[in-house]
Amino acid sequence: MDVVALQVVTVGQAATERFERLQEKGDYTEAYFSHGLSVQTAEATADYLHAHVRRELGLGAEQGKRYSWGYPAIPELADHARVFELLPVESELGMTLTTAFQLVPEQSTAAIILHHPDAKYYNIGETRVEQLMKS
Repeated sequence: MDVVALQVVTVGQAATERFERLQEKGDYTEAYFSHGLSVQTAEATADYLHAHVRRELGLGAEQGKRYSWGYPAIPELADHARVFELLPVESELGMTLTTAFQLVPEQSTAAIILHHPDAKYYNIGETRVEQLMKS
């Protein structure tokens, strides 16, 4: 038997509404601090859940990778719809998808966690510095 872990986290619609209210008042500094905090909170929550999955599977801290749709390893955002079919994201978290399959609220993330010991991030073999040095 094998398992796959799917995760979706959000800080909720209230974070987006706060950002919009601050923007409307012209309080741009506070708006962007608030936005940054909510984005980082979503990412920290995803990282916490990833660690929880590792513990539940009895894996070491370095085994297993978390991949989110929209990045080079799995670029197809339309797959968010499949995640929404498998998990009670709409009813339990109040989340939706845009017509372009972006997560709403924005301060959210979805991922698949692969725990195979050979799992690694997509890499074309060059670092960003090596790419820039060729320019």
